[in-house]
Amino acid sequence: MSLSTTKSVDSRSSRRAMLWILAIGPGVLGLAADNDAGGMLSYLVTGAAHHLAWFVFALMSMVPVTYTIQELALRVAIATQMPYSHLLRVRFGRWWTAINGIVLHSLNALILVTEFLGMTSALHLIGFPWWSGVIISWGLVIGVTAYRHYPSLERLLLIMAIFNFAFIPALITLHPDPHAWQQAFGGGFTSSIFFLLLSLAGNAIAPWMIYWQQNAVWSGNVPSLSFGRKDIRLGILAQVVMAGIVMLIGALANGSGSALINPLLWLWVAAGPVTGRLFALGIFDAGFLAACTISLSSAWMLSEVLHGTPPPRAVTPTGGRSRWIHIFTLTIAAICVMWPHLSIGFIALWVQALGALWMPVSLIMLIVIARDVRLMGPLVVHQRRLIALIAIVVLFVTLAALSGLA
Repeated sequence: MSLSTTKSVDSRSSRRAMLWILAIGPGVLGLAADNDAGGMLSYLVTGAAHHLAWFVFALMSMVPVTYTIQELALRVAIATQMPYSHLLRVRFGRWWTAINGIVLHSLNALILVTEFLGMTSALHLIGFPWWSGVIISWGLVIGVTAYRHYPSLERLLLIMAIFNFAFIPALITLHPDPHAWQQAFGGGFTSSIFFLLLSLAGNAIAPWMIYWQQNAVWSGNVPSLSFGRKDIRLGILAQVVMAGIVMLIGALANGSGSALINPLLWLWVAAGPVTGRLFALGIFDAGFLAACTISLSSAWMLSEVLHGTPPPRAVTPTGGRSRWIHIFTLTIAAICVMWPHLSIGFIALWVQALGALWMPVSLIMLIVIARDVRLMGPLVVHQRRLIALIAIVVLFVTLAALSGLA
């Protein structure tokens, strides 16, 4: 190969890599935030139950599901150029949009409790009093989400997402014996597996992520469908890798007793303070990112429901009439964390499962919009993709039925 050919190949590779880097945006941020404090703690608990033979396969199986749903939300956003609640109002009417908004805001408020639990538990583990951990976490989230220029806020949160990589050195600091590896993949089938699978599905893709993807396209800078697809693929890659690492940490820590009550303390005792502190840093960052993105997603939704008109582009939704609801919701979620004897692992699993229960409703509404040629134009969803989407709805309903929650 000649020198000029080599340079040409290197140049194309550099341009391709740069395009992928430039594509990093709301898809990466939303999927990183979906690996939230509650989700990561539920992955740790799942790993500690030594069912990796079941759950690594399940985690990989959720990759096409997550991509299909987020790509659909992206497609609808690019085609309609409308915020999501405004789009729901156009297609389904004011009352159903309001009912859906109330349900999702309530679910998001429950998720926010797990984020503050994760952040506060992480700070408490490294020496902060519990009450000061709550105040610090609350103040940081309120301060960051008050920022009014969305593209700048997105960049700030993407920089903060780097601290998610703390889970990698946490895994490296473990020194498992060969028996721990055998035990990690040796768990048999139990009656709790379907509930854990439902929780895993709820963590892989949640209803708030549809609002986040749609409104982040409206407020941010996603110029095309192909650009946004790269963003989502990068986000899913990061999501799956980090989820797998955390499940592996739980499986190889080989601690005694149940990790369900206080997963962070369980890991500290099982793996030592170095691993415990690194994992706590990752949990704090996961909780912070999720608390910001989920509360912004809720604020967008409420702002659109209250005003009935699209908000200004490139502006975060935490102003106007929705500001005080935003602050009130975050404050109530933080106050709930002051309640003594909360089981972090238990709450995390249940909140993820509840999100999975509402996912079929959210997905059906998105499918109806995506099939409307008047709204979608040439990006309308056709028959083959529709069959795949219906199969995903059936999957969520089946998991709910098998877990006994339907």
